[in-house]
Amino acid sequence: MKEEIFGPILPVITFKNIGEAIDFINKIDKPLAVYYFGKNSCGNANMMRVKEETTSGAFLVNDAVIHFINAATPFGGVGGSGYGRCHGKEGFLQCSNTKSVMMKTPLNFWPFTVVHPPFTPAN
Repeated sequence: MKEEIFGPILPVITFKNIGEAIDFINKIDKPLAVYYFGKNSCGNANMMRVKEETTSGAFLVNDAVIHFINAATPFGGVGGSGYGRCHGKEGFLQCSNTKSVMMKTPLNFWPFTVVHPPFTPAN
């Protein structure tokens, strides 16, 4: 439980309540994904708490692989599980070097005309 597991081993840890599980997730490095198995409904308070009170690269309900298989879903971690995303549009954006561009029309009246070209004898 101190290293990543890539194999057919599934550690099972028991908790008395959802708060203990959330505390456990939050005290370790941020995981690549948090998987919740149970009722998939916004009315499910436990599911919503895990979703809102933990940080991970992905949050999945009732599945444990689809976020990696689905090419349109960004896949990646945060913190100790890595930075960045791959797959789909997000993967393209991670490998792109976008440029911020801001174009503003100069204010063409005094006193703003003294700081913007073209400079003429009148300003």
